[in-house]
Amino acid sequence: MANHEDGTASESNGAIEAEQAAELSSPPDNVISSSTEGGSSPVDTVRAGLTLAALGVVFGDIGTSPLYAMNATLAFADPNGLNKSVLGIVSLFFWTLMLVVTVKYLLFIMKADNEGEGGDFAMHALLEEKMKSSRRTPFIFLLIAFGAALLVGDGVITPSISVLSAIEGLEVAGPDMGHLVVPLSLAILIVLFAIQRFGTGGIGKAFGPVMLVWFAVLGALGAYQLFQHGPEVLMAVNPLYGLEFLWHERAQALMVLGGVVLCVTGVEALYADMGHFGRKAIQRGWLFVAMPGLLLNYFGQGALALASPKPPENLFFSLVPQGWMTWALVVLATVATVIASQAVISGVFTLTRQAIQLRYCPNLSVVHTSNEVEGQIYVPIVNILLCVLCVATVVMFKTSESLAAAYGMAVTAAMGVTSLAYFYVRIKVWKKGFALSLVLLALFWVIDLSFLASNVLKFFSGAYYPLLIAGGLFVLMLTWRVGRRLIHNSIFEYLDPLDKFLQELPEKPHTPLKGTAIFLTADNHYAPVALRDQIEFYGVLREQNILLTALPDVKPVVRHGRIVEMEKLEHGFYRITFRYGYRERPDLMELLRYVRDEVGSKIDIDDVLFHFNRERVFITRARTLWLPLKMLFSFLARNSRATQERFVYPPRRAVETVHPVFL
Repeated sequence: MANHEDGTASESNGAIEAEQAAELSSPPDNVISSSTEGGSSPVDTVRAGLTLAALGVVFGDIGTSPLYAMNATLAFADPNGLNKSVLGIVSLFFWTLMLVVTVKYLLFIMKADNEGEGGDFAMHALLEEKMKSSRRTPFIFLLIAFGAALLVGDGVITPSISVLSAIEGLEVAGPDMGHLVVPLSLAILIVLFAIQRFGTGGIGKAFGPVMLVWFAVLGALGAYQLFQHGPEVLMAVNPLYGLEFLWHERAQALMVLGGVVLCVTGVEALYADMGHFGRKAIQRGWLFVAMPGLLLNYFGQGALALASPKPPENLFFSLVPQGWMTWALVVLATVATVIASQAVISGVFTLTRQAIQLRYCPNLSVVHTSNEVEGQIYVPIVNILLCVLCVATVVMFKTSESLAAAYGMAVTAAMGVTSLAYFYVRIKVWKKGFALSLVLLALFWVIDLSFLASNVLKFFSGAYYPLLIAGGLFVLMLTWRVGRRLIHNSIFEYLDPLDKFLQELPEKPHTPLKGTAIFLTADNHYAPVALRDQIEFYGVLREQNILLTALPDVKPVVRHGRIVEMEKLEHGFYRITFRYGYRERPDLMELLRYVRDEVGSKIDIDDVLFHFNRERVFITRARTLWLPLKMLFSFLARNSRATQERFVYPPRRAVETVHPVFL
């Protein structure tokens, strides 16, 4: 169900349901409960828990930008006009965070959710019903898929550079420890990916308190510097300082923006992770914890730079006096930068599941790790591939400085794609005015394309690397989607509507057999391939035949109303549609018993045979796909998880029919 920009549509994701359940269980506003007086209400507890967990998962990347963003940008400051340069740079940081994160994403983009799920593929799902095409994929869908691939490409860089930059702190302890940086980075990455199986909820509960401390320390350090050196830097709130600085440094304006954009490199992951905790929890985390801490710290770094004849080599660690406080900050920063990887990793999991649902990805195993929040998932094969790519990246680049040139290119391009997708959602789904939507797109693109242009300059210095990964992934997604569409069209050209099949059944010679045949099918309004084969090749048919269609639900377990549709047709045929929860592996025999005992059907389940269908791809000379892409699709199809693996059934009572398809 499409959500609306006015925010009135229901957010039925598990995170939202958890908040709503707590609200329903809490007393009304005008009633004071003695059990909660002086303490926290259930709704407050749920909100605080979700917000704290979100801090540990979605804000890690954007929250660690103070470590390097200001230093990278101040490198372009004019030493002769340091005062104006610092005010201009701090102004650019302030307005970038306000316009990109607070206004663009929290106020606009994050309202474009699909049942609580965020990310570019969520907008793809909203648009699909409005722009469905059986012959070709609309251009905006291809662009959205490429945007998602870009985020995955950036997802390889983020854990690698975060862990490397953290472990490089060892070089502060002594130059003889430099040789340990790469081995320890690899070890930490492997451990980080190993704990993903415990789920983002569990990881968030562990990481959340650490990030809460981190943002509190960021804010405290910034406030301390403002108190020490005066509030002059607060004048940077005036956007004219930023614009004047860009004009004054116009020869290097793009390089300056290449440093400024580092303060928002985690914003796309923040949107993609929305399904893990809900939009409201992320908004609270940003407005009340992350944003104040980041802004105070950037203003504090600016105040320190203004008070120094020459900016320190490392502004962030200069915020505290040298000594034990420096070492304590190094340890905390190390932990925080490791946590920063989690935002992108969980975002990639979300994008993978959405890609499966939108037929851009083979049917992979998706593990749901929460009974409360449907969006908290773990994808084992993706986790392994990400781990391998991150390990390879660390081995190739070896230092965070080498990786810095590759950082940001993919995510800034993805930001531009997100803006365009949002424009399409406004005019196609929400039916908003074209002119206002175009104005919004233009405003978003002024920022997005400026940042993208600043990263293009780094292309040959390493920015090509995440684009190479994204390009390869995009080819995989496009090949799978086109191949599945070709197969779908060829199969449904072969199939007859069930009503037509039943109408012609008496004219087809066949021998009736005792028992019940169960056909698991994606659409029980068509006669399945296995059913037609029984008549045409074997000339037999069971006395009772059930066409069974399963619909996944957003609830963890469906306890009531499991049967969506049950219709008794002619000649002993039944059409049944049922729902199952995202953490369930339904027992099909139990379902049939329920149908027989509770619904009152006379279906014979003592002698049943399950029929499943699988396609086998044969490569031909037909000009449907380029030959290497046909071979790639064939490989993906052979390794795609069979649909029946989602269910429990007696294996000795199951038959799999292989249906040949020709590409």
